[in-house]
Amino acid sequence: MMTEFEDIKIVSLDDKASYKSDPSSALMHVVLSLSASAPYEWSNYFNQRWLQQSYHMKRNASVSGKRLEIYCVPDELQNVHIPELNKVIGETNDAYRLQLADGQQKAAAQVAAEAAEQEKLASIKAGLKFD
Repeated sequence: MMTEFEDIKIVSLDDKASYKSDPSSALMHVVLSLSASAPYEWSNYFNQRWLQQSYHMKRNASVSGKRLEIYCVPDELQNVHIPELNKVIGETNDAYRLQLADGQQKAAAQVAAEAAEQEKLASIKAGLKFD
């Protein structure tokens, strides 16, 4: 049975959860809401991939649950960070989908192997004579 995965994407800016850690700085911890709560593997892949991402004015960002937090100047979001975040999110969705498919194929192969083993035992059982 194939588990359907729906792509995760940014859906909104959570202005109530966003905050400044330094009142004298223009930088803010901007919280973006995701379309679904990211599974651990998805979050881990995104966070690792973001560390490798390189572009002018790159800022720290990470995903946890249904939130993506980026430490940036809010005015930079639309033209600088959102395109890069969306790029890495797309790569993460693709990688996670492949990981799921691989896991499901392995699980199906395991189920088939167990069924074949049971059939073999049933066949052996049918041929046994005890007297």
